[in-house]
Amino acid sequence: KAKAIAERMARFQHRITLHLVPFSEVQRQIILEAPKAYRVVLSRRYTPPIAEAIALGEAASYLMEIGMERVFAHDRALLEYALKRLAEVPDLKVYGPKGEDRGGVIPFTLGRLHAHDLATFLDQEGIAVRAGHHCAQPLHRKLGLAATARASFYLYNTFEEVDRFVEALLRIHTRYRAWL
Repeated sequence: KAKAIAERMARFQHRITLHLVPFSEVQRQIILEAPKAYRVVLSRRYTPPIAEAIALGEAASYLMEIGMERVFAHDRALLEYALKRLAEVPDLKVYGPKGEDRGGVIPFTLGRLHAHDLATFLDQEGIAVRAGHHCAQPLHRKLGLAATARASFYLYNTFEEVDRFVEALLRIHTRYRAWL
């Protein structure tokens, strides 16, 4: 019986992924009685993400050592500085809530440039941003936007990087002014 179950599971191995399923005696028996070709495949399905758990623990320890209040204060200071600097860029529109409800992400558009083109131009300047719907396609549709670019700021970012970001946007605005 276990062999039949293993054969049926093998047929579907490319269609499903099992994550963190408790390893029961029945599953152990299926693996032991499965044909040798399937044993490795079946046993690998149940390997827990040990490295990921260790990395998560280290990241949490690092943040607790710094203090989440300090992380939040740095994030807030960068965000306010970036919003102030972005106001200097002609034809740039920033989206999102105002005030204390805003997080460390800034979705934006630059004139009529498509967000993916804008992300490519920024990449050529050494600046990494995301472009697309950002899991908010209904909102983009409601706002009449094909997509937005999004800059994210966090603990590892600096004020100098915000300046480089804004300077790159100003150069892009100058270079592609006719498209805006």
